[in-house]
Amino acid sequence: MKKLLLLTLVAISAAACSTLGPNSYVTYDYNESTARNLEPEHIMLTTPVIADLDVSGKRITHIEKEAFADIVVDGYAIQPENMEGYKKIALSRAAKAYDADVLLGSMIDVQTIDGRLVITVTGFPAKYVNFRKATLHDTELMREASIFRNNKGDIVIASPEEEERVHLFGNK
Repeated sequence: MKKLLLLTLVAISAAACSTLGPNSYVTYDYNESTARNLEPEHIMLTTPVIADLDVSGKRITHIEKEAFADIVVDGYAIQPENMEGYKKIALSRAAKAYDADVLLGSMIDVQTIDGRLVITVTGFPAKYVNFRKATLHDTELMREASIFRNNKGDIVIASPEEEERVHLFGNK
């Protein structure tokens, strides 16, 4: 009797493991969105270029759920590194939907509805326009308004003189 029970359990286990045929495989849907991560590599000095931003005066709201239709919200899905990726996808799709290069003042709200992710992005669509070579005056303005971290890791905005003082002596 024990041998029959053991043989039955082994047969059931083998059948459960062989639900996929020898030429079967599992497929997954994969989506990725990348923005401004691929910079051209160069070993020469290039002329700085600046541009203006043409910002829409109308705040937009984009609700993204289509990209997340197959994602079941569970412990894995809500891990911070996964959520950051989902937010980037929603932000990218919002910019694409409104033909924007960037969204200024963007806010991202994440919620679940019926166990699925729904990410709402709001902001002001903007496009880069009027590309031109930077002048000496432009580069001075950029340096004066540069954002850097002091020796404590705090972000500070300073003039070049203040930047040098903080670099040498810390933020005192």
